[in-house]
Amino acid sequence: GPAGVYWNPSTTAAGNYTAKGTFTLLKRSKHTNYYGLVFGGQGLEGANQRYTYFTVAQDGTFLIKQRAGETTRDIKGYTPSPAIKKPDASGKSVNALEVRVSGDTVAYVINGMVVHQMPKSELKAATDGIVGFRVNHVTEVQVDGFEVQKS
Repeated sequence: GPAGVYWNPSTTAAGNYTAKGTFTLLKRSKHTNYYGLVFGGQGLEGANQRYTYFTVAQDGTFLIKQRAGETTRDIKGYTPSPAIKKPDASGKSVNALEVRVSGDTVAYVINGMVVHQMPKSELKAATDGIVGFRVNHVTEVQVDGFEVQKS
């Protein structure tokens, strides 16, 4: 199916928190597709949606982007990381993602390893808001342990 953002409007975070989930890619995609966490979500049901997303792909790269309506901007472009588990012979891989917001710092974590960290002020977008996840088109992903923990 098409790419999608999935959320429950009652799953929100503010202040200091950790958003996390474990993403199991169930089979390889025919090309590179990303999936992962969404945070700071505002107006997700409409054309003026705003959020930041932290995603991984089967090729061992991660991506951090922001969406504001139809416009997206890279926070951290396609970046390879040894922390990302690539699909095994069966086409499956499991990656645990976290976004840790604490004070003026946002840390992006894959399988326990901080892969990027930045001042919240450089994000130039809200970190408070709806938390959910994003899955690109034609990608079969199972999400487990999705939660937001207040710090």
